[in-house]
Amino acid sequence: MSNNLAKARPRALARMGRAMAVVALAGLLGACAQQPKSMYSWQSYQPSVYAYLKDDGADYAAQSLAMEKNIETARASNAQLPPGFRAHLGMLYLKLGDGAKGLEQLEGEKAAFPESKPFMDFLLRNASKTADNAASAAPSEPASAAPSAAPAAPTPASAQPAKKGA
Repeated sequence: MSNNLAKARPRALARMGRAMAVVALAGLLGACAQQPKSMYSWQSYQPSVYAYLKDDGADYAAQSLAMEKNIETARASNAQLPPGFRAHLGMLYLKLGDGAKGLEQLEGEKAAFPESKPFMDFLLRNASKTADNAASAAPSEPASAAPSAAPAAPTPASAQPAKKGA
């Protein structure tokens, strides 16, 4: 019986040695593999969208500056901007009152991602309506040059809103 144990031991050690060699080889090959490179340059895009949607009084100018820096670093590293990046930057520009830059970014988003065309057209229509409304609401001549108007007549008591608690 001891003879059988003596023969089985070298076979078991050989199997275990082969298994350890396979595991070591797999570990070496796995360590050499490179991580996949991201398709897009995300950087501060996601935090900017979060701050914009949270609307906690975030500074739109600071967000747009950070996103402009992202554009430069993406160009330098030959990376692409992610979907929605240009649209978000365009919305920031519109919030800041720079309609020309905003419309340019929305058009850029539509060109870069043709599948976004219906939504970008919707945003462009609304942005142009907002710009038209702002232009029509703006006075055609400065307020200091306008003739002084007579003071408004007081409204009758029946037209005034009722006071609470009265």
